[in-house]
Amino acid sequence: MIDVPQAQIEWAHRYDGYQRLASSPEQVEELIRQGRRSFEARRRVPEWCGVDLLRGWAFYLVRADRHAGGGTLGEEWLAVLERVRTHPSSTAADRPPTLSSNSLVLPTSFSTVPKMHKDSAFLAAKQARWWEEHVAPVNAFADQIHDEIAEEWAHERGDDAPPVFVPFVDPDSGGVAARVLFLLESPAGPAALGSRMLSADNNDETAKNVWLGYQASEMPRTYGLHWNAVPWYVGDGKRNKGVTPAEVERGRVYLKGLLDLAPDIRVVLALGKPAQASIGPLDSELRARRIVVVKAPHPSPRLAATTRGKSLEEFNAAVAEAHKHVRATEGDELA
Repeated sequence: MIDVPQAQIEWAHRYDGYQRLASSPEQVEELIRQGRRSFEARRRVPEWCGVDLLRGWAFYLVRADRHAGGGTLGEEWLAVLERVRTHPSSTAADRPPTLSSNSLVLPTSFSTVPKMHKDSAFLAAKQARWWEEHVAPVNAFADQIHDEIAEEWAHERGDDAPPVFVPFVDPDSGGVAARVLFLLESPAGPAALGSRMLSADNNDETAKNVWLGYQASEMPRTYGLHWNAVPWYVGDGKRNKGVTPAEVERGRVYLKGLLDLAPDIRVVLALGKPAQASIGPLDSELRARRIVVVKAPHPSPRLAATTRGKSLEEFNAAVAEAHKHVRATEGDELA
């Protein structure tokens, strides 16, 4: 159960499913049944759903919730809304109201040591929170990316297409209310295949270095949001592979979509050359959004070893710079 803003309830009711889709609740339910079954099996809204079916689905859910006395809207509701919001045929009138970041309830309790995802209970509690309001739109977007890349690979490679892994974002991040985007290269194995989320709490040395960067800068975890120039896993199960320019270009489409979902981003930390190549062509768009780019080395332990720790010093300085900029920007907005 989630606390659904009244504006979204009103938006769902504006689409009269009995006039535009079917003439009774039973008939509306029949039309959306296949989509609901697919969601129950895969935890994502199927790509084949059109905008009218999605609007009717949202309409049906709020009507059913009212007749049940409330409290039934949850993960399915959030996934349907996010699919309407990102559907290529959605118009401005179709899209649900965007939640104000000021209305979101953000987490207040966090890990006290790095690599906490090696604790199975801690990790399970995190995974159970993947659909909290502040991260649900981004995680629904990750599901959308998964489906699109899987479809492309199946078309290109047929039966030889490998599985696609697109990790979610951490519910201990700021989600759509984040101020600083940590942009790296591609998901590591511990994120894509292990915890299944991008997090400073992952059980690997790069995540540990990011965790320490938060600590050193005193940046709140909810200021950050982690993403990759190539958001799908490119490794072979044993190690990551380097990303190609074509993959970076493909991933840039999703980077732009992510920035639309997180309108409070004020700094992009471009960590490493692939991330910097990804963000470079967006320079004019970022300036228009008043987003600054801070470039720094990737916080990997291998690079730290070859630079005798200099790369981590530069990374930590960049995180501190990003935090300082956000605080200054917020001060200007409050003045």
